[in-house]
Amino acid sequence: MLACILSLSVAAAVPVALPPGVPAGTPIVAVKIERHNVFDLSDPGSSAWPYRLANSLHIVTRERFIRSLLLFKVGDPLDPAKLAESARLLRATGFLSPVDIRVRKADGGAEVVVETHDQWTLEVSFNYGVYGNRQKAGLSLADTNFLGWGKTLAVETESNEERRFFTVAYTDPLFLGTRWRLGASRQDASDGTADAFKLEYPFFALDTPRAGGVEFRRGSLKEWLYAAGHRAAGGDATRRTMQVWGGLKLGSSNTVVNRLTLGFFVDTARFAGWTYRGGAPFPTPTDYALQGVQVGWEHQVDRWEVVQGFRAWVRQEDVPLGPNWEVTAGFSLPALGGDAGRVALHASTHRGVLRGRWYSWLDGAVDGRLDHGNPRNTVFHLEVGTARTGAVGWRGRIAADVGHELDRDRQLTLGADVGLRGWNPDFFDGTSRVVGNAEFRRKLTGEVLHLAVFGVGVFADAGKTWDPRVGPSTGGWRADVGAGLTAEITRAAILRIVRLEVAFPDDGSGPVFLATGGSLF
Repeated sequence: MLACILSLSVAAAVPVALPPGVPAGTPIVAVKIERHNVFDLSDPGSSAWPYRLANSLHIVTRERFIRSLLLFKVGDPLDPAKLAESARLLRATGFLSPVDIRVRKADGGAEVVVETHDQWTLEVSFNYGVYGNRQKAGLSLADTNFLGWGKTLAVETESNEERRFFTVAYTDPLFLGTRWRLGASRQDASDGTADAFKLEYPFFALDTPRAGGVEFRRGSLKEWLYAAGHRAAGGDATRRTMQVWGGLKLGSSNTVVNRLTLGFFVDTARFAGWTYRGGAPFPTPTDYALQGVQVGWEHQVDRWEVVQGFRAWVRQEDVPLGPNWEVTAGFSLPALGGDAGRVALHASTHRGVLRGRWYSWLDGAVDGRLDHGNPRNTVFHLEVGTARTGAVGWRGRIAADVGHELDRDRQLTLGADVGLRGWNPDFFDGTSRVVGNAEFRRKLTGEVLHLAVFGVGVFADAGKTWDPRVGPSTGGWRADVGAGLTAEITRAAILRIVRLEVAFPDDGSGPVFLATGGSLF
């Protein structure tokens, strides 16, 4: 399968179909927006009072917001690729699905019809999750489409294994009615605080010529290393990152885009008071300060497919085919404020293939730094997977993370949170790991009460870690088998998938129960 993914020549995604007599380049004389509320009240099955009440409480996405995301307007020549990319941008909001853009002939040119369906975005809830012996619980008030303008406002309080915290976050994808994006958050925790701020003009479309922005993050929290699912060692960590950058699109074809970014970055960490949980001294991680010039290159290919039944069953999902890749290097020097001559490196690549109903992918990444020319705190990631889209089928993946000279504050554990579902989260310690998953799942129902689709699945997992630091590794391969119930919440944008699973490890120690949101892969 790996050789197939690497060698297959993938055709460009099929653009929006044009009707007879309306060729590409025809002037657009009208753009019509057709918006739909969460529930269709004309359908007898969803016309009862609970659905009417939900629609009355929900503010339908504003037409102005939808138009602001489109990459075309009246007077532009008709471009099927821009229609398809506009549909992807609308679906990427997370609260518009399904999205349909179609063209029809009109006097003097073409009329483009953009049809959207809203998802419920207001969440007032009690959050609860279970990963074996680890639980989290909290209260949240969040809206990812505040007042219909696509803004996110969230207030959350939660208690989990590491801390209790209260967070306020705000995101505006069209700041002051422009393409600028604003994001800010504040977290007050039982063991410290964390803040984040971002203001950027992104590469919002493939042909965006320029981009830039500023980003800042600061956190002072207690950090932990884990063994056998419990905190084993930890201490205080104060981290600060900052980036100011600008970017240009360079010479590109109709389907291939290359971008160059330049900027200034800061990445610092200070550690203190690290001990084992029992109080014995633990080697405190080494402080570092990277500060200097950053250079990046991004390569994107406009090859996408719209599928259903990949992670969810009903929702439209845009899957990239690529090949796409990016690489960033930050050069830290004492003359620019760094503590030593270092190079921060990040690179990633993705390749996808869709053959009939089978979507397969290959992901690779490298993240770390060079200290005096030697790799340090570096993780090499490789993942290969395949899944049959649709109502029923097999899916599987193999993912490996290989660490090299990791800093003392970093480990690569293995457990239910990474995909080895028969063991509690962070059960096996290591500085490298590999995990494989195989599942067979089947959709059992249609949309129940116009709210959810249910299905079942059976699975098997296997994995191993090596080079542990504070606890046991797997000591070879460990495995589990299990089964579960999956629910796709079809009308809500915030919580889309709920999984209730039970897994049995190969050591006979008894089942591990999981209640989680989101797809495993």
